[in-house]
Amino acid sequence: MSRNPVLLAAAWVTLAGCGDTAPQPDWTTVRDTLPSGTVRVTNVPSADVSPTWTLVEELRVGTVEGAGPDAFGRLKGLVVLDNGGFAVLEAQVQELRVFGPDGAHVATHGRKGEGPGEFANATGLMLDPEGRIWVPDTRNGRMSVFDPEDGFVESFPFADANFNATWNGAMVDGNRIYRPWRSGNRRRLHVYDLTMTRLDSLPLQSDVPEDEEWDPASQPGAFYQETGGGYMMYGIPFYPAEVRYIDPRGAFWSTRDGDPQYHRIKRWRPGGDTTLLVETRRPPVAIPAVERDSVIDMMRQMVSDMGVGEWDWSRVPTVSPAVEDIVESAEGNLWVRTPSGGEGALFDVYSGDGAYVGTASLGPGFSLFDDVAPVVRGDRVWLIVTDELDVPFVVRARIAPAG
Repeated sequence: MSRNPVLLAAAWVTLAGCGDTAPQPDWTTVRDTLPSGTVRVTNVPSADVSPTWTLVEELRVGTVEGAGPDAFGRLKGLVVLDNGGFAVLEAQVQELRVFGPDGAHVATHGRKGEGPGEFANATGLMLDPEGRIWVPDTRNGRMSVFDPEDGFVESFPFADANFNATWNGAMVDGNRIYRPWRSGNRRRLHVYDLTMTRLDSLPLQSDVPEDEEWDPASQPGAFYQETGGGYMMYGIPFYPAEVRYIDPRGAFWSTRDGDPQYHRIKRWRPGGDTTLLVETRRPPVAIPAVERDSVIDMMRQMVSDMGVGEWDWSRVPTVSPAVEDIVESAEGNLWVRTPSGGEGALFDVYSGDGAYVGTASLGPGFSLFDDVAPVVRGDRVWLIVTDELDVPFVVRARIAPAG
């Protein structure tokens, strides 16, 4: 069922940032229903695909030199507060740092340790409806809760074996926490209440049956190599691995593992069927031959140093993954990062029912940090970018009409 056109127009105005003068995009959107009952939305671009909006930097927080709170080493979380300020998790020194709307440092909470409000291996951030910040700490086996200004509030025991990786869980409906979990072919969703008591464990969709024995030698996204009494796996560069996002209402949006052809994103609920399939017929973006060859040469030297035979280099894709990231704005629009074919980044924006709304461009000179998703609210976007030395910065950008 189509969204109310008045609401869709309001979303357009918010994104465009220039009142009701923004033109509608010249794309074709077709809806049909598959035999399964899934609604399919196909978006076909016009012949001349150009950005609708430009992300214009208006605030940057970070520094290359010094040891102050704005000196970042490794960021693993970003949340935006109700007042327009933001908080980041500085994982290198295990600190939660809070900044105001003007970028000024407000507070630092936590440090390395095992005491209340301290972290051993904090891996991400979540924001609850009260504006409190939740921090999973895998090695200390707990979830800690902080007030942005006043600091540590409480913590709850939370056993989680996923050390070091960036947190991929989500706060859902303000009263549950979803945590995807995988072991071999077995994919589950662990559901917790706000005391971190597990309420349920639900199956997650997968193309491989859970009861099928996991075979490391036949994984499509990795090279396999036996080494003495064991083996190693090396991720295939440019392989289009599944991209997944959990929205605030508990629905999953995901791509299909190994699918590079064009945008194909499905919406589904754990234990349920796919309800929406969004397809966008963008042409594939070729990986520059010099870049692909350089990566293959580096890997060829690695296997030569290991004293093993050649790998099948034809398995390295020649086109970029069509979907690089998925995130939802506070207004309910879906922002899908797509390859730009050069520097900067592109985000195709869709309404909640899958219709194309426009494309936002982050220009050259910006290198997005892939491990932490952007936050979109109204006509502003908060992003983590890195410079040529891989030093991270937090950037707030205004969504302005292109041109």
